[in-house]
Amino acid sequence: MSTLDYLKMPFSAHGAWDKLSTVHPAVWKTLLSLVLPLSLIPPAMLIYAGAHHPEVYWMSASPQRFQLIAALFLAAELCTVPLMAQAIKTIAEAHQVRVEFRDTLMLSAISAVPMWLSALALAIPSLLLTVSLLVLGLLAALMLLFQGSTTILKISNEMEAQEVCSQAYAVGALVWTLLCVFVKLSLMA
Repeated sequence: MSTLDYLKMPFSAHGAWDKLSTVHPAVWKTLLSLVLPLSLIPPAMLIYAGAHHPEVYWMSASPQRFQLIAALFLAAELCTVPLMAQAIKTIAEAHQVRVEFRDTLMLSAISAVPMWLSALALAIPSLLLTVSLLVLGLLAALMLLFQGSTTILKISNEMEAQEVCSQAYAVGALVWTLLCVFVKLSLMA
């Protein structure tokens, strides 16, 4: 798939989604090839922001504290993606949609990509820009989750796809927000 295919994913349930719906990667493959590498971005950016411009984010912890919180955040991310996959599976099955865990894991991981990438905003010493990009990341995750719900979960009824998506997104957005609050509170003086 080309980069252009990926960029179209939030806006269309076809194209790259159609290609992905035929692929059923093993759980370990999704975790090692997508989740682990991208999960490293937020902790790395947190350490970078802590070393270069912590005052912008009202954080004054020691470098060792930043590293500890970044490691805890990484562990939380690595646990959250499979838990979100299980939540999506449970919600889908409550709507009589039979789906494999490996497919919901792929959907969960793909939906998390914008949130992982939004952490790159921590490289720029601007609180407003960082918060704006985090919100855009959450919005893009919602769009990916909806488009993927119709294709990966094979939900043909758009209203049902919206319902499954909104329930799963509520769980994911809450967890992501709690993780960000944990980081913020842990690094305040």
